[in-house]
Amino acid sequence: MGMIWTAIACDEHGQQLAGMRPVSRSYYDIRGRPDEHLWVEACNKEIKKLFEMGTFSIVDENDIPPGHKSINCCMSFKIKKDGDGNILEYRARCNADGRQQEVGSYGDTFAPTSKFSCIRSICAIAAQEGLMLYQFDVKGAFLLAECKKRVYINLTGKYRLPKGKVLQCRCLIYGLKQAAHGWNQMFVKWLLDYGFVNVDNDGVTFVKNVKKDDGSVSKILLSIFVDDGLAACSDKAMYKEFIAAISQDFDLSDSGELKWFLGGKVEQDREKGIVRLSQEQYCNDVLKRFQMDDCTPVDTP
Repeated sequence: MGMIWTAIACDEHGQQLAGMRPVSRSYYDIRGRPDEHLWVEACNKEIKKLFEMGTFSIVDENDIPPGHKSINCCMSFKIKKDGDGNILEYRARCNADGRQQEVGSYGDTFAPTSKFSCIRSICAIAAQEGLMLYQFDVKGAFLLAECKKRVYINLTGKYRLPKGKVLQCRCLIYGLKQAAHGWNQMFVKWLLDYGFVNVDNDGVTFVKNVKKDDGSVSKILLSIFVDDGLAACSDKAMYKEFIAAISQDFDLSDSGELKWFLGGKVEQDREKGIVRLSQEQYCNDVLKRFQMDDCTPVDTP
Protein backbone atom coordinates (compact mmCIF):
# COMPACT_ATOMS: atom_id res chain seq x y z
CA MET A 1 0.00 0.00 0.00
CA GLY A 2 2.32 3.92 -0.97
CA MET A 3 -0.15 5.63 1.25
CA ILE A 4 -0.25 7.50 4.53
CA TRP A 5 -1.40 5.21 7.32
CA THR A 6 -3.67 7.17 9.63
CA ALA A 7 -7.04 6.44 11.11
CA ILE A 8 -10.12 8.15 12.43
CA ALA A 9 -12.55 7.00 15.08
CA CYS A 10 -15.62 5.76 13.24
CA ASP A 11 -18.89 4.03 13.89
CA GLU A 12 -19.78 0.74 12.25
CA HIS A 13 -20.84 2.56 9.08
CA GLY A 14 -17.53 4.38 8.72
CA GLN A 15 -18.83 7.76 9.90
CA GLN A 16 -16.45 9.80 12.03
CA LEU A 17 -17.49 10.04 15.67
CA ALA A 18 -17.78 13.60 16.93
CA GLY A 19 -15.49 14.58 19.77
CA MET A 20 -13.18 11.58 19.42
CA ARG A 21 -9.52 12.19 18.67
CA PRO A 22 -7.75 10.33 15.84
CA VAL A 23 -6.42 6.89 16.69
CA SER A 24 -2.72 7.16 17.57
CA ARG A 25 0.03 4.69 16.74
CA SER A 26 -0.61 2.85 19.98
CA TYR A 27 -2.44 -0.45 20.27
CA TYR A 28 -3.81 0.51 23.68
CA ASP A 29 -5.40 3.71 22.38
CA ILE A 30 -8.11 1.73 20.57
CA ARG A 31 -9.48 0.37 23.83
CA GLY A 32 -12.93 1.52 24.87
CA ARG A 33 -13.87 2.86 21.46
CA PRO A 34 -17.14 1.91 19.72
CA ASP A 35 -15.07 0.51 16.86
CA GLU A 36 -12.59 -1.33 19.09
CA HIS A 37 -13.62 -4.81 17.91
CA LEU A 38 -13.00 -3.84 14.29
CA TRP A 39 -9.47 -2.62 15.02
CA VAL A 40 -8.66 -5.66 17.18
CA GLU A 41 -9.80 -7.96 14.39
CA ALA A 42 -7.58 -6.05 11.95
CA CYS A 43 -4.60 -6.33 14.33
CA ASN A 44 -5.08 -10.08 14.76
CA LYS A 45 -5.24 -10.49 10.99
CA GLU A 46 -2.01 -8.53 10.53
CA ILE A 47 -0.01 -10.49 13.12
CA LYS A 48 -1.28 -13.80 11.75
CA LYS A 49 -0.25 -12.80 8.22
CA LEU A 50 3.27 -11.88 9.35
CA PHE A 51 3.88 -15.28 10.91
CA GLU A 52 2.27 -17.17 8.01
CA MET A 53 4.62 -15.39 5.60
CA GLY A 54 7.65 -16.43 7.65
CA THR A 55 8.59 -12.83 8.35
CA PHE A 56 10.17 -13.63 11.73
CA SER A 57 12.22 -16.25 13.50
CA ILE A 58 11.88 -16.61 17.28
CA VAL A 59 15.30 -16.45 18.94
CA ASP A 60 16.74 -16.12 22.45
CA GLU A 61 17.63 -12.65 23.70
CA ASN A 62 21.06 -14.03 24.60
CA ASP A 63 21.68 -14.76 20.91
CA ILE A 64 21.60 -11.06 20.02
CA PRO A 65 25.20 -10.16 19.03
CA PRO A 66 27.09 -7.37 20.83
CA GLY A 67 26.31 -3.98 19.30
CA HIS A 68 22.77 -4.98 18.40
CA LYS A 69 19.55 -4.44 20.32
CA SER A 70 15.90 -5.29 19.86
CA ILE A 71 13.59 -2.49 18.78
CA ASN A 72 9.91 -2.03 19.51
CA CYS A 73 7.07 -2.07 17.03
CA CYS A 74 3.73 -0.29 16.91
CA MET A 75 0.45 -0.46 15.05
CA SER A 76 -0.88 2.05 12.55
CA PHE A 77 -4.47 2.03 11.36
CA LYS A 78 -6.38 2.89 8.22
CA ILE A 79 -9.94 2.72 6.94
CA LYS A 80 -9.92 1.84 3.26
CA LYS A 81 -12.70 3.46 1.23
CA ASP A 82 -13.82 3.38 -2.37
CA GLY A 83 -14.13 6.35 -4.69
CA ASP A 84 -17.52 7.30 -3.21
CA GLY A 85 -16.32 7.22 0.38
CA ASN A 86 -17.95 3.90 1.25
CA ILE A 87 -16.01 1.85 3.79
CA LEU A 88 -14.33 -1.26 2.39
CA GLU A 89 -12.00 -2.52 5.10
CA TYR A 90 -10.42 -1.78 8.47
CA ARG A 91 -6.68 -2.27 8.21
CA ALA A 92 -3.90 -2.49 10.77
CA ARG A 93 -0.19 -2.56 10.01
CA CYS A 94 2.64 -3.63 12.26
CA ASN A 95 5.54 -1.17 12.01
CA ALA A 96 9.01 -1.33 13.46
CA ASP A 97 10.05 1.82 15.32
CA GLY A 98 12.82 2.82 12.93
CA ARG A 99 13.83 5.68 15.23
CA GLN A 100 15.47 3.09 17.45
CA GLN A 101 17.75 1.82 14.70
CA GLU A 102 21.40 2.73 15.16
CA VAL A 103 23.02 4.88 12.48
CA GLY A 104 25.03 2.68 10.14
CA SER A 105 23.05 -0.46 10.92
CA TYR A 106 20.65 -0.29 7.99
CA GLY A 107 22.46 0.73 4.80
CA ASP A 108 20.70 2.59 1.97
CA THR A 109 17.28 4.07 2.64
CA PHE A 110 16.29 6.03 -0.49
CA ALA A 111 13.42 4.77 -2.64
CA PRO A 112 11.89 6.89 -5.45
CA THR A 113 8.14 7.31 -5.89
CA SER A 114 6.03 8.74 -8.69
CA LYS A 115 5.32 12.45 -8.59
CA PHE A 116 1.79 13.60 -9.28
CA SER A 117 3.08 15.39 -12.36
CA CYS A 118 4.19 11.98 -13.65
CA ILE A 119 0.80 10.42 -12.89
CA ARG A 120 -1.01 13.28 -14.64
CA SER A 121 1.32 12.89 -17.64
CA ILE A 122 0.48 9.18 -17.96
CA CYS A 123 -3.23 10.00 -17.76
CA ALA A 124 -2.77 12.64 -20.48
CA ILE A 125 -0.91 10.17 -22.73
CA ALA A 126 -3.64 7.59 -22.15
CA ALA A 127 -6.31 10.10 -23.16
CA GLN A 128 -4.38 11.19 -26.24
CA GLU A 129 -3.48 7.70 -27.49
CA GLY A 130 -6.64 5.92 -26.39
CA LEU A 131 -4.91 3.73 -23.81
CA MET A 132 -6.84 2.08 -21.00
CA LEU A 133 -5.71 2.82 -17.46
CA TYR A 134 -5.40 0.01 -14.91
CA GLN A 135 -4.38 -0.25 -11.28
CA PHE A 136 -2.81 -2.95 -9.15
CA ASP A 137 -1.07 -3.14 -5.79
CA VAL A 138 1.29 -5.64 -4.22
CA LYS A 139 0.11 -6.94 -0.85
CA GLY A 140 2.65 -6.77 1.96
CA ALA A 141 5.25 -5.46 -0.48
CA PHE A 142 8.02 -4.67 1.99
CA LEU A 143 7.66 -8.11 3.56
CA LEU A 144 8.75 -9.73 0.29
CA ALA A 145 12.25 -8.25 0.40
CA GLU A 146 14.97 -10.07 2.31
CA CYS A 147 16.30 -8.44 5.48
CA LYS A 148 20.07 -8.46 4.91
CA LYS A 149 20.92 -6.80 8.23
CA ARG A 150 20.36 -8.23 11.68
CA VAL A 151 17.13 -6.74 13.06
CA TYR A 152 15.43 -7.87 16.27
CA ILE A 153 11.84 -6.95 17.14
CA ASN A 154 9.67 -6.84 20.26
CA LEU A 155 5.95 -7.34 19.65
CA THR A 156 3.36 -4.78 20.67
CA GLY A 157 0.07 -4.73 22.54
CA LYS A 158 -1.39 -8.02 23.74
CA TYR A 159 0.95 -10.02 21.53
CA ARG A 160 3.66 -11.43 23.78
CA LEU A 161 6.47 -13.93 23.33
CA PRO A 162 7.76 -16.30 26.01
CA LYS A 163 10.10 -14.64 28.46
CA GLY A 164 13.62 -14.23 27.08
CA LYS A 165 12.51 -14.50 23.43
CA VAL A 166 12.58 -11.90 20.65
CA LEU A 167 11.85 -11.91 16.92
CA GLN A 168 14.57 -11.78 14.30
CA CYS A 169 13.44 -10.30 10.98
CA ARG A 170 13.90 -12.56 7.98
CA CYS A 171 12.13 -10.03 5.75
CA LEU A 172 11.90 -6.26 5.81
CA ILE A 173 8.88 -4.96 7.70
CA TYR A 174 7.24 -1.57 7.49
CA GLY A 175 8.93 1.08 9.61
CA LEU A 176 12.50 -0.10 9.09
CA LYS A 177 14.60 2.63 7.52
CA GLN A 178 15.85 0.34 4.75
CA ALA A 179 12.48 -1.25 3.97
CA ALA A 180 11.38 1.01 1.12
CA HIS A 181 14.78 0.82 -0.57
CA GLY A 182 14.91 -2.97 -0.34
CA TRP A 183 11.43 -3.38 -1.85
CA ASN A 184 12.09 -0.86 -4.63
CA GLN A 185 15.32 -2.58 -5.68
CA MET A 186 13.58 -5.94 -5.76
CA PHE A 187 10.57 -4.78 -7.77
CA VAL A 188 12.54 -2.71 -10.28
CA LYS A 189 14.82 -5.69 -10.96
CA TRP A 190 11.74 -7.81 -11.67
CA LEU A 191 10.37 -5.23 -14.12
CA LEU A 192 13.69 -4.96 -15.98
CA ASP A 193 14.01 -8.74 -16.19
CA TYR A 194 10.46 -8.90 -17.62
CA GLY A 195 11.43 -6.56 -20.45
CA PHE A 196 10.46 -3.10 -19.18
CA VAL A 197 12.74 -0.15 -19.86
CA ASN A 198 13.09 2.79 -17.47
CA VAL A 199 12.18 6.03 -19.26
CA ASP A 200 12.64 8.70 -16.58
CA ASN A 201 15.43 9.99 -14.35
CA ASP A 202 13.55 9.15 -11.14
CA GLY A 203 13.42 5.43 -11.86
CA VAL A 204 9.66 5.08 -11.38
CA THR A 205 8.29 5.08 -14.95
CA PHE A 206 8.75 2.12 -17.28
CA VAL A 207 7.56 1.08 -20.71
CA LYS A 208 7.44 -2.23 -22.56
CA ASN A 209 6.79 -2.47 -26.31
CA VAL A 210 5.81 -5.71 -28.03
CA LYS A 211 5.66 -6.01 -31.81
CA LYS A 212 2.79 -8.14 -33.08
CA ASP A 213 2.72 -10.43 -36.11
CA ASP A 214 0.74 -7.85 -38.08
CA GLY A 215 3.45 -5.24 -37.55
CA SER A 216 1.56 -3.19 -34.96
CA VAL A 217 3.09 -2.43 -31.57
CA SER A 218 1.40 -2.90 -28.21
CA LYS A 219 2.79 -1.22 -25.13
CA ILE A 220 2.41 -0.89 -21.39
CA LEU A 221 3.34 2.38 -19.73
CA LEU A 222 3.85 1.77 -16.02
CA SER A 223 4.45 4.04 -13.03
CA ILE A 224 4.99 2.79 -9.48
CA PHE A 225 4.24 4.51 -6.18
CA VAL A 226 5.80 2.27 -3.51
CA ASP A 227 3.51 -0.78 -3.82
CA ASP A 228 0.83 0.76 -6.06
CA GLY A 229 1.07 0.42 -9.81
CA LEU A 230 -0.56 2.61 -12.48
CA ALA A 231 -0.56 1.07 -15.96
CA ALA A 232 -1.65 2.50 -19.30
CA CYS A 233 -2.02 -0.21 -21.93
CA SER A 234 -3.10 -0.36 -25.56
CA ASP A 235 -3.88 -4.10 -25.47
CA LYS A 236 -6.00 -5.65 -22.71
CA ALA A 237 -4.62 -9.12 -23.47
CA MET A 238 -1.09 -7.80 -22.99
CA TYR A 239 -2.02 -6.33 -19.62
CA LYS A 240 -3.61 -9.62 -18.49
CA GLU A 241 -0.44 -11.45 -19.51
CA PHE A 242 1.62 -8.99 -17.46
CA ILE A 243 -0.64 -9.43 -14.41
CA ALA A 244 -0.45 -13.22 -14.72
CA ALA A 245 3.35 -13.07 -14.84
CA ILE A 246 3.74 -10.74 -11.87
CA SER A 247 1.22 -12.74 -9.82
CA GLN A 248 3.55 -15.73 -9.97
CA ASP A 249 6.15 -13.90 -7.88
CA PHE A 250 4.07 -11.45 -5.84
CA ASP A 251 0.78 -11.50 -3.95
CA LEU A 252 -1.09 -9.10 -6.19
CA SER A 253 -4.41 -7.30 -5.96
CA ASP A 254 -5.59 -6.36 -9.45
CA SER A 255 -8.17 -3.59 -9.24
CA GLY A 256 -8.87 -3.66 -12.97
CA GLU A 257 -9.71 -0.39 -14.70
CA LEU A 258 -8.43 2.63 -12.82
CA LYS A 259 -11.14 4.32 -10.77
CA TRP A 260 -9.36 5.42 -7.60
CA PHE A 261 -5.66 6.16 -7.15
CA LEU A 262 -3.77 7.77 -4.25
CA GLY A 263 -6.80 9.54 -2.85
CA GLY A 264 -8.15 10.75 -6.19
CA LYS A 265 -11.10 9.56 -8.25
CA VAL A 266 -10.43 8.75 -11.92
CA GLU A 267 -12.98 8.61 -14.73
CA GLN A 268 -11.98 7.63 -18.26
CA ASP A 269 -13.72 7.61 -21.61
CA ARG A 270 -11.55 6.10 -24.35
CA GLU A 271 -13.98 6.90 -27.14
CA LYS A 272 -13.95 10.61 -26.36
CA GLY A 273 -10.30 10.64 -25.29
CA ILE A 274 -11.07 11.99 -21.82
CA VAL A 275 -9.54 11.20 -18.43
CA ARG A 276 -10.94 13.13 -15.46
CA LEU A 277 -9.15 13.41 -12.11
CA SER A 278 -11.11 14.48 -9.04
CA GLN A 279 -10.31 14.91 -5.33
CA GLU A 280 -13.88 15.68 -4.30
CA GLN A 281 -14.00 12.89 -1.69
CA TYR A 282 -10.68 14.00 -0.20
CA CYS A 283 -11.96 17.57 0.09
CA ASN A 284 -15.14 16.37 1.78
CA ASP A 285 -13.09 14.32 4.26
CA VAL A 286 -10.95 17.35 5.12
CA LEU A 287 -14.06 19.46 5.68
CA LYS A 288 -15.56 16.83 7.98
CA ARG A 289 -12.31 16.49 9.87
CA PHE A 290 -12.32 20.19 10.74
CA GLN A 291 -16.10 20.30 11.17
CA MET A 292 -16.59 22.64 8.22
CA ASP A 293 -18.80 20.40 6.10
CA ASP A 294 -21.80 22.66 6.83
CA CYS A 295 -20.03 25.90 5.88
CA THR A 296 -21.29 28.05 3.00
CA PRO A 297 -19.51 27.13 -0.27
CA VAL A 298 -17.94 29.85 -2.43
CA ASP A 299 -17.01 29.54 -6.10
CA THR A 300 -13.31 29.85 -6.92
CA PRO A 301 -12.24 31.82 -8.84
